Formats: sequence, C-alpha cells, structure tokens
Amino acid sequence: MKRHFIFLFFILGLFIFVNCQSFGQTKPDSSLVKIPLADTSLKHKSPTGALSRSVAFPGWGQFYNDKYFKSTVVFGSETTFITLAVIEWGRRNEHKRNFENLPQDHPDKAWEFEQFRFYEDRRNLFLWITTGIVFLSMFDAYVDAQLYSFDKEKVPDLYISMIPGDKVNILFSVKF
Repeated sequence: MKRHFIFLFFILGLFIFVNCQSFGQTKPDSSLVKIPLADTSLKHKSPTGALSRSVAFPGWGQFYNDKYFKSTVVFGSETTFITLAVIEWGRRNEHKRNFENLPQDHPDKAWEFEQFRFYEDRRNLFLWITTGIVFLSMFDAYVDAQLYSFDKEKVPDLYISMIPGDKVNILFSVKF
C-alpha cells in the first residue's frame, strides 16, 4: 500500500513539474523593445509522433527527438530482452516436448516438468521486462518531444527603452 502512495506521489509531482513551465513568468513593459541575444527560432517535435515511433521500432522515438545515445540504449535493451525471451521460449518448448514424450513412470519426467516451468517463468520475466522497457521508452520519447525546445527558450533577453530626454533604460532578464 505504501508503494502505491509513493508511486502516486511521484506521478503527481512529475505532472505538476511538466505543467508548471510558465509559472512566475511575467511580460515586460510594453514600451521596451526586445533585442534577441540568441537564435529564438524554436523547432518543435510531435509528442504523439515520438510515442508512435517508439512503439513501432525500438529507439525510433528517441532518435526522432535527436537523443542518439538514448536511442541506442533503448534499442539495445529492448532487442536484448526480446532475444532472451525467444531463447527461453525455445528451451521451454523443448522441455515441454520432452515431458510429453516420456512415459508416465520415467524417472526424468518430473525433472523435465520442472525445467519446463523454470524456462516458462524466465520467458515470462523477460517478456514483462521488455514490456516495462517499451512503456518507459514510450513515456521518455513523449516527454522528450514535449520538452524538445525547453532549453532553447531559456536564453537571456535584452530590452532597451529610449525615453525622450537623454534617458535609456536597459533590462536584462533571464528566465529560470
């Protein structure tokens, strides 16, 4: 029960963090002229497109978001656990065939059944791990696409206002 509350608290905190991007941002005085100090042309990525790509092929969603190292890690881990599940599936089928082909009173029949169950459990474990990795990679690709231009929006701004009569106001702001 305690783990459920911790998980719920984590998800709630993550939701609040993602949705509070504009908290505390105020617009500058309209008499000020903004002079961009960096390239402010923002490139956006489709979160749904990243999620769909991540489901379709391991690591494609991360590759779409220009996260190349993360893409190779996701591809490698998903491929590894899918391969392990397929190998265990083959071993499970082999021991199932052996179990079914042995006579009822054979001394190895119980051992073959235990081996069948062992490899079936390992196959299921690898399939669950693969499912978890796929879910995490989908979530990661979606969040990365949402936050793709996040760092680029944090450039400092310089505002200059010229008031008639030898006054120049300069405002330098950095958003956190």
